[in-house]
Amino acid sequence: MWVTPTAIGSGLGRMLWSHAVETARANGYTAFSIESDPNAEGFYLRHGAKRVGEIVSAATGRVLPLMSYVIPGAKDRGAV
Repeated sequence: MWVTPTAIGSGLGRMLWSHAVETARANGYTAFSIESDPNAEGFYLRHGAKRVGEIVSAATGRVLPLMSYVIPGAKDRGAV
């Protein structure tokens, strides 16, 4: 998910995050991984994700934070 710079601070990112978490929960997932833009890492950290490493983007060659988010209260059926 991406939010344009002009929409940052509008609550759109929070709404997209909530939708992603609830969609994962509804489909039985307990956790998911995020290949974050470096500029978005703080957003994910504030929402409870943890940095677990980094990867190199195949598209750009940039080093991206690799993050993991555990869905609170989700029943264990796997992770994406």
